[in-house]
Amino acid sequence: MQSEHTARAMENPVLRAMDRFSQQYGRDLTVQSTRWRYYALGQGPAVFWLTGGLRRAAFGFAFLERLARTHRVVAPDYPPIMTFRSMAEGFDAILRAENITRFDLGGQSYGGLLAQGYTALHPDSVDRMVLSSTGPADYGQLWLLADYLGIAVVRLLPERQVKRMLAGGLGKILSVPEAERQAWQATLEHVLTTDLTRDDVVSHFAVAADMIRSRLVVPRAFDPWQGRVFVLTAANDPTQSPTDIPRYEALLGRRADVLDMGSMGHTAVLLDPDTYVGMLERALA
Repeated sequence: MQSEHTARAMENPVLRAMDRFSQQYGRDLTVQSTRWRYYALGQGPAVFWLTGGLRRAAFGFAFLERLARTHRVVAPDYPPIMTFRSMAEGFDAILRAENITRFDLGGQSYGGLLAQGYTALHPDSVDRMVLSSTGPADYGQLWLLADYLGIAVVRLLPERQVKRMLAGGLGKILSVPEAERQAWQATLEHVLTTDLTRDDVVSHFAVAADMIRSRLVVPRAFDPWQGRVFVLTAANDPTQSPTDIPRYEALLGRRADVLDMGSMGHTAVLLDPDTYVGMLERALA
């Protein structure tokens, strides 16, 4: 019997839309005993989309369905794994299952970090890389220490407190229509409470730390890559910096094409899916 908590949550229109999207487009795959969930929809040129730190691609249901009008879109959730190589192996398996060998790669926020690592590993597979509300993955040892500290804090604190801290932090950079803010905030808290685990939060830091430790994302890794990079920026995104573009160009060894999202904020993908997809279409044209 459905619990009262779940029944109350499903009165939330955002959660209902996410659930519909998941049931309609969701697929499951097991890779070396790890269960992966991903979404496949649309027809046309392939776009592999990497979602942000909320780890659940269905948060972007509205923009993914709009993008799927002109593209074949594949977007994975992230399981609680602890190395970037394991993450990349999961991506490889999903792309093989969908019979995709060449594609455009998009990453929003945390997904932009993963996109840079995946392009460094597979320069012959990625045509365009679109990085949205994210920064260059040219992290040094101080970032590695910060990731280790994050892992320690998450493992030591009570899980409820960890999730409360995460919800507060994510809530501050959540840019959504004001009329829908309460529903989105409730959705964020519901997913953190009922879906994500402590291991998911540890994974967030551990995968980033593994990328830094392995020195995967360095300029020489992109020498064989023949693709283009597009960067979507918002003036009011606290995670982006004026120094990002020259750092991207030094890291990737090519000019970055910049698309200005104005004041759409960190989660422009949720704020205005139609405008956001219009900007993506410009990059993917």
